Amino acid sequence: METISHEKLVDKYIGKKGTPNRLAYEQELQMDVIAYKIKELRKNRNLTQEELGNLIGKDKTQISKIEKGTRNLTISTILEIMNALNAKFKFRIEINEDIIELT
Repeated sequence: METISHEKLVDKYIGKKGTPNRLAYEQELQMDVIAYKIKELRKNRNLTQEELGNLIGKDKTQISKIEKGTRNLTISTILEIMNALNAKFKFRIEINEDIIELT
């Protein structure tokens, strides 16, 4: 039985790096990770979805959608959530050799 790496499976079934399908897959995966971490942080702070929503001016339904990854997040919303949860969010832009980090 041959062992195949995760990378090769993704290349075969999703697409090679840089292709539209692969870019969409990777973006969705990143958003799922952010959604998971938001939920984890909220629970660690012993907040309900409603309480977090009240802190940032959103209702419980919106927080639920954010945590499930079914709502597109703006950077502004991510920063509001992180501030409410007393967490830091770093945003990094790399263009060739230039690196910009926002915290």
